[in-house]
Amino acid sequence: MKILFIFVFILNLFASNVDDILKNVSKNSNEYTLDLTLAKKIKALKYIPPKIEIKIKNQKEYLSTFYKLVELQKEYNNLPSKITQLQDKLSFLESQTSNTSKLQYIYYDTLLKIANQKLEYLKNNFSTMEKEIFSKINLINFDIKNINISYWKKLLFQKKKEAEKLNIDLQKWELLDDKENIKITKNYININLQKQKNIYQILLDNQLIIWLNQLKNQNKKAFDSDDSILEYAKNLNIYNSMNQIISDFEKYVFGSKVLVYGAKKELELTLQKIIGFINYPLFNVGNRVITPLNFALFIIILILGWFIGKYYKNFIYTLRHHKNISYSTATLLANMGYYTILTFSFLFALKIVGLDLSSLAIIAGALSVGIGFGLQNVVSNFVSGIIMMFEQSIKVGDYIQIDENTRGEVIDISMRSTIIRTNDNINLIIPNQSFIQNNVINWTLGDDIVRFRVPFGVAYGNDIDKVENVILKALKDSHLPFIQHHRNLDVNPYVVFMEMADSSLNFELFVWVKGEYARRPRRTRSAFLKMIYKALNEAQIVIPFPQQDLHIQDSVPFEVKIIK
Repeated sequence: MKILFIFVFILNLFASNVDDILKNVSKNSNEYTLDLTLAKKIKALKYIPPKIEIKIKNQKEYLSTFYKLVELQKEYNNLPSKITQLQDKLSFLESQTSNTSKLQYIYYDTLLKIANQKLEYLKNNFSTMEKEIFSKINLINFDIKNINISYWKKLLFQKKKEAEKLNIDLQKWELLDDKENIKITKNYININLQKQKNIYQILLDNQLIIWLNQLKNQNKKAFDSDDSILEYAKNLNIYNSMNQIISDFEKYVFGSKVLVYGAKKELELTLQKIIGFINYPLFNVGNRVITPLNFALFIIILILGWFIGKYYKNFIYTLRHHKNISYSTATLLANMGYYTILTFSFLFALKIVGLDLSSLAIIAGALSVGIGFGLQNVVSNFVSGIIMMFEQSIKVGDYIQIDENTRGEVIDISMRSTIIRTNDNINLIIPNQSFIQNNVINWTLGDDIVRFRVPFGVAYGNDIDKVENVILKALKDSHLPFIQHHRNLDVNPYVVFMEMADSSLNFELFVWVKGEYARRPRRTRSAFLKMIYKALNEAQIVIPFPQQDLHIQDSVPFEVKIIK
C-alpha cells in the first residue's frame, strides 16, 4: 500500500511536469498533436498489480485460468529485457532538449517504474498464484472421452499440404508478375496459417486436458503427454512459459521423482532458469539495469586486463636487458603502462555492460561521498604516486633519507606506496603522500656523487699545518673509495680547521665518494675515521681526551682517617 502511494505521488508529480512542458508548446507547431497525445498517455498510465481471478467451476474455466497463468509467466520472463529496452531509450533521451523528447522521457520513465514494480510483485507473488491454481485441479472433472487428437492431426496435416501448394502458386505468380493473383494467393496463405493456428490451439487444449487428468490421477504418462503439449506450445509462441508451468505442476504432484521421469525436460528447464537468472536485473546504475551476466562480464574483463597488465610489466623488465634501459626508466614504463591498461580495461568493461560517462559521473559522485568520509588518504596517495612517476624527483634506484634513522634504496613506486630497502635489507612500505608533504633527502637525485664531512680533533700544541699534510698524504696513499677528479665538480679532498674547542683543535676532512659507498654513509665514514686515527698515531700527533683541573683551597679544613 505504501509503494502504491509513492507511485501515485510520482505520477502526480509527472503530471504537473507534463502540464508545464505543454505550456511551452505552441498550438500552431507540428509537434503539438504528438505532444498532446503523449501527455494524455502519461496521465493515463497507472500501475495495476497483475492478478488472476481464481473462480474455477469447470474444465473450460480451468483451461482459461491456466492460459492466463502461462501468459503471466511469459510476461514475467520478458520483463527484464523490456526494462533494458526502456533503459536504452531513456539513456538516448537524456541528452535531448526538445519538448517532445522531454515528454517521451517522462512517458518511458513511467513505463520503467511500472515494469519494475510489476517485476517485483511477480517475484514475490507468482509462486503463490501458481500453487493456488494447481490446488483446484482435484475439483475439476476433465472430459477426455470426447477428445479426438488424431482427427485434428490429420486436419493439420492437410492444412500444411495446402500451405505448400499455395506457396508454390505464389512463386509462380511472382515469376509472372501477376499482382492480382499474388494478392489473392497471399490472402489464402494468411487464412491457411490462421486455420493452422486454430488447430494448434485445439490440439493444445485437448492435450492439456489429457495431461491435467493424468496429473490429477498421479499417472506417470503425464511425462509423455507434456512433450506433445510443448510441441504445440512452440507453434503458439508460448513454449518457455508453458514449459516452466508444466514443470512446476509436475513437481507439485511427483516431487523429487520428476528428476527420474522427466530428466530431459528438467535439464531443458534448468537451462531456461539459468538464462533467466543471468538476465535478471540486480540493480540500476543510472539508467542501466545490471544483470548477473553484465556483472560477470565486467569482472572477467577486469581480471583479463589485470593479467595483460602483469604480462606487460614482465615484458618491459625482460626488454630492459636487451635494450640497455635503466631500471628506474623500466619501472616507470612498466607502472604507467600497467595502470593505463587497468584504466582502459575498466572503461571497456563499462562499455560492454552498457554504461556510459553519465554512469561514471554517478559512480564518481558516490566515490566523492566515500572520499569525504575516509578515502581522502587513499586518493592523496594515489595522486602523489602519479606526481612522483612523472616528476621523477624520486625514482627507482635512488638512495633517499626520510629522517635520521630511515634511509635506503627505492626499489618500487606504485600508485599508493613506495618501497624502500634499507641497508639492513628491510623493506619499508611508505605512503606516497609522505614524500610530497615532508622533506626528503635524495642522495642520488642528479648523480651518485656525495661529499662526506668527517670530523676529528687533535690536542693543543700540535702543528695544524702538519695535521693537514699528514691526513691528506695518508688519504692519498690509502685505497679508500674517494674521487680525485670530476669534469663538473671540484672534488679534491681537503682539511678544514673548524675551531679551538675546550679540549681539542677540531678539524673536518671533506672528501667525495660515489656509487655504493654513497649509499652506506656509516660504513664509509667509519673507513675514513680509521684511516685518520692510524695516520695520527703514526705521525705521533696526540689525540685529545676531555680533561678537568681540580683546585683545592687551603682554608678548607679536612681530616683523613685511616681505618685499620
